[in-house]
Amino acid sequence: MIIEKLIFSKHLEKGEKVLYSVHKHWIDIFKSVLEISFFGLVIPWGFYLMGFNTELFFWVAVVWSGMAYLRFLYLLVDWYSDVWLVTSMGIITVEWRGIFSNAATRLGYEDIEGVGYDINGFWPTVLRYGDMTLKVMSGNNLELKTANKPQKAELEIMRCQELFMNDKEMQDAGNLKNLLSQMVSHHMRNK
Repeated sequence: MIIEKLIFSKHLEKGEKVLYSVHKHWIDIFKSVLEISFFGLVIPWGFYLMGFNTELFFWVAVVWSGMAYLRFLYLLVDWYSDVWLVTSMGIITVEWRGIFSNAATRLGYEDIEGVGYDINGFWPTVLRYGDMTLKVMSGNNLELKTANKPQKAELEIMRCQELFMNDKEMQDAGNLKNLLSQMVSHHMRNK
């Protein structure tokens, strides 16, 4: 939660809290991490250990591995920053497109018709990931591919929406009660 506050605080309103976050599953970056590990670590250091152990090749391997490490960090931040933030006021979908570019969409709970998920295949069932869809009243449904634990995420989103709507109904009832009491007292004074 501390990392989420640091990374996603710019998307939150004053007093808004992140109650739950829906991230992509780690399988989404697994292939890329294997490629970075193989080409960034195994190949250069394998050549170095197999006999190319000159000082020049050592520094080439160090620089090559450093660039692979930076690529890995970029990939990790990109993966972690594609998220649905379930907050106390609504849902914020964040999509990280690069170091200086990201997009966020805010949806109020009253605009959400429902949440759905689709789990297809053996590995998605075993590893518990799938595609999630946020059904919006405007018809522009939002999707999060390879979402981690979509069943739990759906339940959390629905629970937070219900809490928000109940709080809003209580506030509306209190406001209506105050308005009616003011009208009655105003009517009694004018009689």
